[in-house]
Amino acid sequence: MKVKLDAIVAEIAGALDFNLLEHAPNFATLPRFHRMHYIMGALVRFDIARGEKLGGRKVLRWRLSHRLKNCIGVKPRGVPDELERIEAPIAISTLADEFSEILQANGKVVEEVTSYVLRLFAMYEMGLFEYRGKKNGLCQFERSSSRILVEDEDGNTADFVERYLA
Repeated sequence: MKVKLDAIVAEIAGALDFNLLEHAPNFATLPRFHRMHYIMGALVRFDIARGEKLGGRKVLRWRLSHRLKNCIGVKPRGVPDELERIEAPIAISTLADEFSEILQANGKVVEEVTSYVLRLFAMYEMGLFEYRGKKNGLCQFERSSSRILVEDEDGNTADFVERYLA
């Protein structure tokens, strides 16, 4: 079933999927829509995402959790929401069980990916980054042409992004 994902939730899920496939390439044999089912479950367990059900039992939209919805950068203007196919596996698979166990055991990785993505979107909202579309399922950001200059105590000026965020 196709489900609408908030842009930030989609980016967090995509980054987690990419990192897990880099860590264990054998998970690529598990279809993406099954991997996304387990990833979204992990995001709910770690209070990062919440599903919205409109009348039925199936989730039709995924949004950021109430805990994260007031963070800076969660209103990404210009970054579209995504449609993603998410389905629970029908047959029992040891590979799917292993994938689920890795997600449950690596809460620290999930939190790190979440904070990284939120920081990217916050810098985008502040005008420090420009959105350049998607590549390989992940958002591409570039430094903005508008610079913010900061001055140190010696009177030297530097770009804010280079000095504090690089």
